[in-house]
Amino acid sequence: MWYESLAFENPKTVQEALECLATDGAEVIAGGTDKLVQLREKKKSIKKIVNIGDIKSLKKIKKNGNTLTIGACITYSEFLELASENLPLLTDAVKQIASPSIRNIATFGGNIVNASPAGDTLPVLYAFDAEQLLESLHGKRVVKINDFITGPGETILNNGELLTEIRINIPSFTYYYRKFGPRKALALSKVSFCGVHLTDSDEIRLAYGAVGPAVIRAYEAEELYKKGQKDKIPDLIEKLVQPINDQRSTAEYRRYLCVEMTREFLKKIQ
Repeated sequence: MWYESLAFENPKTVQEALECLATDGAEVIAGGTDKLVQLREKKKSIKKIVNIGDIKSLKKIKKNGNTLTIGACITYSEFLELASENLPLLTDAVKQIASPSIRNIATFGGNIVNASPAGDTLPVLYAFDAEQLLESLHGKRVVKINDFITGPGETILNNGELLTEIRINIPSFTYYYRKFGPRKALALSKVSFCGVHLTDSDEIRLAYGAVGPAVIRAYEAEELYKKGQKDKIPDLIEKLVQPINDQRSTAEYRRYLCVEMTREFLKKIQ
């Protein structure tokens, strides 16, 4: 097989991983549920696979005040076991991801770096302005998820750089989360929606998955709510989302779902 000739590194610390990634042709895997499939298409340029799934510091969850920090290699099953009560909205999204066998392997960091517009946790992370800690041999930087993902499968992650933490600030809020797929389980999203109402400041956050090249955060609609013009929000959402026709759904149906889910959310917070 094509991968039998590749070098394989299994670092135990972030520093070791960064040193492994400093050479050309190095590819990172954690769970590998998406990455191993994608690597087949890039096999000519790959020289080395770096497995970060055994780095203990990347498999920690901690809560400090209102900030929840999730290590990049935390699997979805580990999150449900260790931290499901910390952010019920994220828990709802995680429970709808694939099957238990996939959730036992797939990681938070991998899902973010994969940058699929249909990623199930991404609308939640967008709604909370989640921050990503990126590390390299040259230092560290913190980037908001809306700036980190630039398109389908595209991020600002540089060569030799590693996503190590996801940080979420959790205010007082109520929420609405829905995912529509071709079937109830083991399905990619036709569309997903996360609506958050910040109860202390009476603000909303709206994020839509699978209806654009990346998750759409509806900042203009959020501003309308601040101005007391929430009746105008559904019409704006209809124009804002950018769905396509594909094997899972039509653009027309996706747009309809976005508008109707938005209406339901706005009724809920009246």
